[in-house]
Amino acid sequence: MKMKDLQGLSMLDLQKKLKDSRQELFNLRFQMATGQLQNHRQIRHVREDLAQILTTIHLTERNPEAAVAAATPAPKPRRRRAAATEEKA
Repeated sequence: MKMKDLQGLSMLDLQKKLKDSRQELFNLRFQMATGQLQNHRQIRHVREDLAQILTTIHLTERNPEAAVAAATPAPKPRRRRAAATEEKA
C-alpha cells in the first residue's frame, strides 16, 4: 500500500483499514503458530502496511497540512565529483 493512497482516505476509512490490518496480522500469526502459513513474508508486509496506516493517522491527527508535506520525500543532494577528479590529477 502506498502512502499517497492512504493520504486520500478519510479518518473513518483509515480506522477501518487499521482494524482490518490488525485482524489480518492476528490471523497470519495464528496460521504460523499452527503451521499452516505458506509464505512467512506476508507477516512483514502486513506489519509494514500497519505502520504506514498508523503513521498517516497520527500525522493527520496532529496536523492535516503536515501530513501531505511529510509523505513527499525530500530530494537527495547531488554529489560533486568534479572536486574528486581534480585532486587526483
